[in-house]
Amino acid sequence: MPELLNILAIGDIIGRAGRRALQSHLSSLIDRHQIDFVVANGENLASGFGLTEKTADEMFNLGVDVLTNGNHCWDQREIMPVMDRDDRFVRPANFTSAAPGRGWTIRETAAGHRIAVVNLIGQVFMGGWDCPFAAANNIMDDIPNDVSAIIVDMHAEATSEKMGMGWHLDGRASFVFGTHTHVPTCDETILPKGTAYQTDLGMTGCYQSIIGMQVESALKRMIERMPQRFTAAERGASIFATLVGINPQTRRAERIERIHIPPE
Repeated sequence: MPELLNILAIGDIIGRAGRRALQSHLSSLIDRHQIDFVVANGENLASGFGLTEKTADEMFNLGVDVLTNGNHCWDQREIMPVMDRDDRFVRPANFTSAAPGRGWTIRETAAGHRIAVVNLIGQVFMGGWDCPFAAANNIMDDIPNDVSAIIVDMHAEATSEKMGMGWHLDGRASFVFGTHTHVPTCDETILPKGTAYQTDLGMTGCYQSIIGMQVESALKRMIERMPQRFTAAERGASIFATLVGINPQTRRAERIERIHIPPE
């Protein structure tokens, strides 16, 4: 029986509060659970809107192996050339073909296991992107057979669309999870053909907020229906993540567990 690969997926990291929470806890999480590989959604790293090379490097230095993205991918335009040259970043594969960067990547663990990470974005309430299901099919055909696990971040608003992707890739991907809504779901499961699935990992950020943003400006916009500048909440972050154990010979998941570390 091969030893399982322990993959940790971290929900959307929101600004300074989320980064600080990982600075405090990620190293001990990696040690405690003997984690082989870490993927995190980084589209909100820089004050909640996009990411910079500096904020991304903070995460890589803490032990994150790959950063996925979403609709805020280009909020900080300085990241565009970085994504072109650094394969630790992925952006949604069904973005326009003119987009910088790549929609999937392969990185190796310390033990030499090759892990494929795929990023997709939904269409429902999210904009006119290309079909994520067609993009997923093309990528699955292109990923080489020697990878030990295939991880898919489906960045989407609609729970049904995320669930659809989970079932669409059951037996082909090792772990399909949703991001974007910043609210964790408690539906972690292993689908019949061996794919681990969770509709949304939730966010790593301050939950004394409105999806990571300070309450006052977000609430004012809802009530008055006028534009407001949103500011990320900066104190008291929780970590939400999910740990999956994957058999590297079959690429199938054998274990899935939600992880929550409340604010200190």
